[in-house]
Amino acid sequence: MDFTFITLLAVFGLQQATTIGIAAQRELITEKSGILNIGIEGSMLMSAFMAGIANVLFEPYLGTSAPMAALAAGALVGVLTNFFFAVLSTKMHVDQVIAGVGINIFGLGITYVLSALHVAGSTIDGTQPAFQVKPVFYVAIGSSKLALGISPLTLLMLVLPIATLLFLNRTKLGLHIRAAGENPKAAEAAGLGVARIRITATCLGGALLGVAGSYLSIDISPQFTPNVTAGVGFIAIAAVIAGAWKPYNTLAVSLIFGACLGLAYAPGVPTGPLKYLVTVLPYLITVAMLAIASRRLRSPAALALPYKKE
Repeated sequence: MDFTFITLLAVFGLQQATTIGIAAQRELITEKSGILNIGIEGSMLMSAFMAGIANVLFEPYLGTSAPMAALAAGALVGVLTNFFFAVLSTKMHVDQVIAGVGINIFGLGITYVLSALHVAGSTIDGTQPAFQVKPVFYVAIGSSKLALGISPLTLLMLVLPIATLLFLNRTKLGLHIRAAGENPKAAEAAGLGVARIRITATCLGGALLGVAGSYLSIDISPQFTPNVTAGVGFIAIAAVIAGAWKPYNTLAVSLIFGACLGLAYAPGVPTGPLKYLVTVLPYLITVAMLAIASRRLRSPAALALPYKKE
């Protein structure tokens, strides 16, 4: 097999896996607390949109530092949207699935409308960019003949499992999060505020989710198009499940999913009907891995179960 093809496939796979991997580590932290947030797509869309807008606004003043400010703006949106979801789920006792679906619908709708309003006359058919940004947040490697982009956020994806593992097993807050997700009644009896812990875990994860969404509009593709996430949020949830709620396993599954997504962008992909098969391959792999993994997995005991203080 051609070395150039392998190199490009690896780079494209890492690019696609970055969003999935960061979002999956976020979902893992949240689910460890007992919260199942399927509103990941809507939150990522809003973060991607805000990051793109912030990049456009900050670029004249900050220049090449604008993507960092845009990344912070996207992370803030991720925190706010997940805080809203956490309050709905813990304080108002709204069903977590219903709350997540609501955020997905809202995120898709609001970004669709706002992207159309941002540039007069812009098309919003899902294929044309609503706006583009100038700086691209990546490091170029390779010769001028084969220049490849590796994002610093890719490095973040690779070290996140270590940070997640240490956080959940070696810090007081991490241990409290695990307790709230395994036995909330016992945690409450021990003097822990389960609702507060779950809100905190969801907001912490929301910051990572905002970074993952921002990556889509200021890094991998310096533009925003409606529905730019294209289901990667749900793939991230699948990566957590298939990874058995373990950080390293989740990263491995994220890399597999990313490689499948990257295959569609690599040169030499067949045209015709086979091309469509390559396009849907990541989603087929996702379903297959979930079907295989579901037989032997044990999720956090209180995952998606509402808890009311007695």
